[in-house]
Amino acid sequence: MIAHDMVVLLDVDNTLLDNDQVRIRLEEDLQRVLSPEHVERFWGIYEDVRDELDFVNFPETIERFGRECTDSECVSQVSAVLYGFSFKDFVYADSMAAIDHVSSFALPVILSDGDQLFQRHKIQSAGLETAVDGNVLVYVHKELELADIKKRFPAAHYAMVDDKPRIHVGMKGAMGAQMTTVMVCQGKYAHDPAHHEFPGADITIEGIGGLLALTAGELRNAASGSVEG
Repeated sequence: MIAHDMVVLLDVDNTLLDNDQVRIRLEEDLQRVLSPEHVERFWGIYEDVRDELDFVNFPETIERFGRECTDSECVSQVSAVLYGFSFKDFVYADSMAAIDHVSSFALPVILSDGDQLFQRHKIQSAGLETAVDGNVLVYVHKELELADIKKRFPAAHYAMVDDKPRIHVGMKGAMGAQMTTVMVCQGKYAHDPAHHEFPGADITIEGIGGLLALTAGELRNAASGSVEG
């Protein structure tokens, strides 16, 4: 059953939320409560976990860091920094307006990669969960979960707003003309020519505010067949 005419899937990190600046601020906050050696080791474990699991997993990073840190206060200090962080301060200025605009002609759904605990906390803390009326999906690799996405939010057409090429390739490869891919060139990719000219995107916008200029018809009509990255 087709429940919606269009569903717009919205990425979080560096699409709705300035995750590059979040990382910088988290580094500063951790430096205030941990020794330089502990800060360095925490981020080392963070990278090890990401390489091993192929996605960012803060709960696992904290768990492993706690097993290595001999100071009993380390884990509580790190947890306080991470779970007390004000993610709302790092939502891009146009994100809420973009969600409101999309809501006028489609169902906005947040579709994010990450762990089921911290990533969901981030989305909720940032006020993004409320903005999309609780329609939030988090997967390890979202481009591999299209069957579940379509089951949960059936629609005649989908649009994916994301800053990562592999997502556009995966989504378009699986759905073809039923999917419009929108590349967002902001964050660390703001000035990357490879992103601005990426052939796997049906539409390229300079930032999330670019959604404000797009209509339902433009999103739908921009979709072409399957593409190669």
